[in-house]
Amino acid sequence: MPQTWGVPVEEIVRGIKHGVRKVNIDTDCRLAMAAAFRKVASQTRSEFDPRKFLKPAMDALRDLCRERFEQFGTAGHAAAIKVIPLPEMARRYRAGSLDPRIGAFADAAE
Repeated sequence: MPQTWGVPVEEIVRGIKHGVRKVNIDTDCRLAMAAAFRKVASQTRSEFDPRKFLKPAMDALRDLCRERFEQFGTAGHAAAIKVIPLPEMARRYRAGSLDPRIGAFADAAE
């Protein structure tokens, strides 16, 4: 596997403090799962049952996501998310209310 890494957590946290609202952590997730697969493969070289690989990989994924949610300040906020039904989202898209606007730049363009 070639050398790879995700964005450092400190950089993401700094971005969040400056208004970033969408963060991707897939590289970190894949690295955590791959490390768990490799650990099982190296500790039990004769293992071939996929479940013996998947359980530790899913545990590593869960632990990483939990850690990132805490680092990003989002842990414990799921109950505050208001579910918007699909027909309402479609109406908002049609009306243009979900078009991207970027702070003062959007105001100046209008």
